[in-house]
Amino acid sequence: MVIDCAVVEDESITRAMIEGMAKRTGFLSIANSFEDPIEAVHWLNQNQVELIFLDIEMPGFNGLQVIKSLVYKPYVIIISSNTSYAFDAIQLSVVDYLKKPVDEYSRFLQSVSKVVSLKRKNAPVEDTPDLFIKEESLLVRIGMNEINWVEAFGDYVKIHTEKKVHISYGALKKIEEKLPKGKFIKVHRSFIINIQKITNIDNNNLVIGGRTIPISDNYKKQLLESIRIFS
Repeated sequence: MVIDCAVVEDESITRAMIEGMAKRTGFLSIANSFEDPIEAVHWLNQNQVELIFLDIEMPGFNGLQVIKSLVYKPYVIIISSNTSYAFDAIQLSVVDYLKKPVDEYSRFLQSVSKVVSLKRKNAPVEDTPDLFIKEESLLVRIGMNEINWVEAFGDYVKIHTEKKVHISYGALKKIEEKLPKGKFIKVHRSFIINIQKITNIDNNNLVIGGRTIPISDNYKKQLLESIRIFS
């Protein structure tokens, strides 16, 4: 997933810090960055982005006025040292409120993760065919949306769902061919995951249903590119 975003912030130091943290995530792409809020409004109304990092207190035109001037509704994360605007920001459906100085990457990541969750929640649900696996002498039907992840287990595979773990004979590669691309992705030589089940991602791992799953360097870029849903 790649989320296109813009920064509207009159302080150059804060603007540079936001841009640096966004780049560090690997899935935020800064489309443009503005010191002047009025210039930002003109550009944003002609070039839509999904997320705006927006200062509140700017000369001549504040952040709340910027939101009201847009012809569409992007996700907005407010950046401000003044929390007195928080109530007004909530009324405009702002995703989060980052208090200056914005110098903690973990707090920044927590904020943008809310955007990712909203994108996922709002993503249209596509109908996908069910999967039949051979389990002992039976063919067992499993809905694609029920699968959290699939794990290599010697000559077998473990298919983890919300209710139970199914074990079936066969190679991970064979089941990968049966899973819909765009919904499932390989993140490690031993793991295929359901993208919509991801709770959070860090540099080397992701979490699904409380279970930590490793991400190999070979698959990391593909994972970050594929999780564009983001909601």
